[in-house]
Amino acid sequence: MKKQLFFCIIITTVILSGCSNSKNNNSEDTGASPTPTESATSSIPSTSPTNSPEPQKELSDSENLALEYVSTFLNGSDIEAKKKFVSDKIHPDVKAIFQMAESTETPEDNKLKNATVIESEDYTDSAGGKDKLILIQGEKPSNSKSELVILIKDDKIGWGYSSSDKEKAAFNEIRKLFKEPAPDASDSGNVSSTSEQSPKSMLTDIRNFVVSDIWNVGFVDISSYISSGTSSTGESLDIDFTIEQLGKAMNKKAEYDAYISGLDTKYDSIKKIWIKLSGEIDRMYKQIQDIPPKANDTNSKLDTGIFKQYLNAFTDEVDNLTK
Repeated sequence: MKKQLFFCIIITTVILSGCSNSKNNNSEDTGASPTPTESATSSIPSTSPTNSPEPQKELSDSENLALEYVSTFLNGSDIEAKKKFVSDKIHPDVKAIFQMAESTETPEDNKLKNATVIESEDYTDSAGGKDKLILIQGEKPSNSKSELVILIKDDKIGWGYSSSDKEKAAFNEIRKLFKEPAPDASDSGNVSSTSEQSPKSMLTDIRNFVVSDIWNVGFVDISSYISSGTSSTGESLDIDFTIEQLGKAMNKKAEYDAYISGLDTKYDSIKKIWIKLSGEIDRMYKQIQDIPPKANDTNSKLDTGIFKQYLNAFTDEVDNLTK
């Protein structure tokens, strides 16, 4: 499953405390994603015997970890390696979210090829933690200059923010913290087409929408707020704004309800699961509207278990279509 569970959590307080600008050049494209070591040691050959190759800045541990995330978790096809990466190198606060994606391979159109570290920023979060933001640029079929920002917290992966996410608010806010100019839209290599999306592509988009817009910036934060008074990553949370954003996602979900309902019989299995998943989403949203969430509410009956069961089943069906 894609990232993209990279989903969109906005860091509300980010204080820059320093900057180290790290760039590296990739070797000639062979069709395979570079490993962190390859990215760190590649250099431009000298064209003259009197000139030495241009030295490349050695990548930091955080930058290597960010590239390992891309090569192992985002691009990798080795499921056991992905599970070990989540177990060993994902921050405990968000590990449960990444575990939802560890058993499936990212579809090819969402893998980030030829990933390169562009820049790193030190920052202090709202809790006083000294963390890192790593800006990575790579290639996707729809965007030759797709960007990804990796949050490194306590020397582990804390989150990923993608320029390709449906909701780009989080990425756009984080991207402002880097000195490197954002790629021009005219240079991004975006592929436009007047042809209608295939059902496989559309269902993948719907799956990503539910994971990102309904779960990551909706129910998971609301559930965490009810149990602990904070977001799922331990940050302060404007619960009214969160519910407002979830409401916008629910309006979008209505369009997807109509789309899936209109699919032919080839997709009956997916349609049956979606009916259950969509119904559970509606039930939970109505419960939130009827009983506004309160911080540290031990009497709340909001239960996300069945939702996650249906979402996992829907994800599996969609991933099987895209293999």
